[in-house]
Amino acid sequence: MASPDGPRPRGQGRAVSVSERAYRSLLRTYPRGLRDEYGEEMARLFRDLCREGLQDGGGLGLAALWARTLPELIYTALKERSTVLNRNAYPVAVGLALAAAFLLAWMDLAVSTIEEPEGLAWMAPIGFFAVPIIGGVIAYRQTKTHGTAYRAAVGLALATAFLLAWANLAVGVIGAEDDPANLMYVGVLAVGIVGAVAARFRPRGMARALFATALAQAMIAAIALTFGLGSPWSPPVEILGVNGFFAALFVGSALLFRHSARRQTPAAAGQEG
Repeated sequence: MASPDGPRPRGQGRAVSVSERAYRSLLRTYPRGLRDEYGEEMARLFRDLCREGLQDGGGLGLAALWARTLPELIYTALKERSTVLNRNAYPVAVGLALAAAFLLAWMDLAVSTIEEPEGLAWMAPIGFFAVPIIGGVIAYRQTKTHGTAYRAAVGLALATAFLLAWANLAVGVIGAEDDPANLMYVGVLAVGIVGAVAARFRPRGMARALFATALAQAMIAAIALTFGLGSPWSPPVEILGVNGFFAALFVGSALLFRHSARRQTPAAAGQEG
């Protein structure tokens, strides 16, 4: 028989049921593969722990169980999500590159229909220089914990980003410097930053991020040629040459990051994976 000051059996059943449903909802934060394999077993175990907590300590026992379980569940879910993201960093980065390129192409076409696109000119310096500056500040500390190849890769990537920003603001890569098509290059820099953050600045992931950045650069050249952007100031050969130059620099940085990853000790490489 339940104690007078504890919850009645029907109340216990309701509390266990509500807790189990809440726990199952929180399990959705785990990757689907892990959830499908272990989710049902974890839910059953938590249901049993809820019953034990109610029997031993009533409502306080159940609250104590949640206090122990919730932080651990959130931490584990974030850790597993991060692991899955690391394993799929290359497809994610490539997807971001393609999405950014096409989105910015659409933005360019939309902005070009405005009678006075120079009204958006104030956005260019912010977008072009803020991204590489943020990337440089974040990456600065990483250069202290890696070798020469990693530092050279960071230096080349940042120098290329600043050169790309300067070229767009000074003369414009596509057409004149005030051509709204040049706003697409903000997406190139954003792909590099997002990819680097997703890779947590580890050499192998950084290599993938810079390869994706080079791909975004090449995609913008393809978009400019397809839609005839920059005519007549920028002939197709010039667009191909300039974009190919920047893409080659990003690829060079990616190769340096890959070299840095290969020079890591087996223990460090295991921690990165």
